[in-house]
Amino acid sequence: MKAILKITLILLLPLSGFSQDGVRFTDKFGPFHDTYQQENDFTNRKNISYPYVREADVMWSKVTWEVIDLREKVNLPLYYPTDTIHGRKSLINVIMDGIANNQFNAFKTPLQNNAFEFDPLNIFLNVDEIRDISKREDLIQIEIRPGVTRDSLVTIRWRPEEIKQILIKEVWYFDRKSSRLHSEIIGICPIREYNFNGMLRRERMFWIYYPDTRAYLATVPVYSTVNDRPLYSYDDLFVNRFFSSYFVQEANVYNDRVITDYVIGREAQLESERIKREIFDFEQDLWEN
Repeated sequence: MKAILKITLILLLPLSGFSQDGVRFTDKFGPFHDTYQQENDFTNRKNISYPYVREADVMWSKVTWEVIDLREKVNLPLYYPTDTIHGRKSLINVIMDGIANNQFNAFKTPLQNNAFEFDPLNIFLNVDEIRDISKREDLIQIEIRPGVTRDSLVTIRWRPEEIKQILIKEVWYFDRKSSRLHSEIIGICPIREYNFNGMLRRERMFWIYYPDTRAYLATVPVYSTVNDRPLYSYDDLFVNRFFSSYFVQEANVYNDRVITDYVIGREAQLESERIKREIFDFEQDLWEN
């Protein structure tokens, strides 16, 4: 009798799967995809708060600046798509949407490296001011009819695909209470690369204060180059350091001196590695002593 019941349950299990209510995940590809309720809904996600750290427990800290080159393979999810496709957004488009929706502010870049990046007097009033950064007007030839052209004055603005690097300012610190080395991002600055009169130029666009962006970035998924299913948000990416970067500056007695101010070429790369090694060796040296 028990054997008959087991066989009956086994035969009914597949049928019970078809009788369940709700929609399957493949329904989101159909014409009425708006009715699909995604279980892994990023719109309701919350950013994970940093652990509380008393200033008295911070026994060592260092402020650094790093560059994330978006052309590196590991950083491609931050660069593509250059235009929004099926809800997928690159980092610069996510940032611009956040500013346009008043989720956080953007600050004008300082004239000097040691200036305070988040001065309330240097806030952009609206997203149009950011789109007009370094805009210029140029005369181009427009063909009216075959063999006949006329000059036309056009306005040239920066494009999202020109953002090739991201400068991040962060603080590294050792918490003696948890006996761990931590890092927290302070600010993010997109860097534009473009050609002008045959020369390659770089321009720092604006700064955003990263702690103010976390609640918004936690609701925007990052899409992998090898998996169409979004697994983590932009906030997860930055907090867990799922990116490749290199150091370009550290807080020092010279205040505003970047690496390339005193070494170039191979020596600059070695200096960047020295800063990285000094930070990560600090924790190891404590345990060895």
